[in-house]
Amino acid sequence: MSLRPRTWLVLVAGAAAIAWVQLAGVHEAARAWSVILLVPLPVLMIVEGRKLSELETLPRTEAYVSSIVSLWMLALATVAVAWASGYGASDLGFAALDGMRTAALNAIRIAALAAALTIAGVAVLFAFKFAGVREPALVRQLMPVTPRDRLLFVAVSLTAGICEEIVFRGFLIHVIYGASGSLALALILSSGVFGVAHAYQQPTGALRAGLLGLILALPLVITGSIIPSIIAHAAIDLLSGLWLSRYLLR
Repeated sequence: MSLRPRTWLVLVAGAAAIAWVQLAGVHEAARAWSVILLVPLPVLMIVEGRKLSELETLPRTEAYVSSIVSLWMLALATVAVAWASGYGASDLGFAALDGMRTAALNAIRIAALAAALTIAGVAVLFAFKFAGVREPALVRQLMPVTPRDRLLFVAVSLTAGICEEIVFRGFLIHVIYGASGSLALALILSSGVFGVAHAYQQPTGALRAGLLGLILALPLVITGSIIPSIIAHAAIDLLSGLWLSRYLLR
């Protein structure tokens, strides 16, 4: 039985209140924005996913442009909140890898980590495929078909790689870990929210995205940098949409 709108409102407000209390000690701007990312945003993504799944046909161009605009707005708002809260670039994961003495070694290690993450991410995609998971009609419609689609899809993939890593790995993990002192909790919550943000892919797709979120968080945990994650995230999206979709969608 579906819940009434008022019941949903109470549940969301209650969850937001709990998140606000648990983030005590965090700068108020970062605290408020984190609550929004943890509670209302996932709910909105679920609602949006349901609306999109009801469409018989999905205009790809409009969907791509909308994704690009909304992700950049989300990332820029996150950066603005981080700046207002006194966080620097290194707090968001924009830092050289720990222990690297030269720029050349840093670049090599970034490339190696990004390649390893990309391979792991593609392996997850195929693991779900081999487990019998079929992509919903909405995901199939979002795959690029024309040359114009492919060009826009590249822009979407690069945007997702940059913006989603800033929001869900760089900012959210930093705030939750700082408030709770628990890295495990920060990883679980940030990856969970990242997964729910992909609710349009249905529950199994959201679970897969959450698992990918955990994988993409590894460089931040190991090295303090999200740069390899940004590269890998964009690469996974590009590979899955431009080349691997013919196998993944069978």
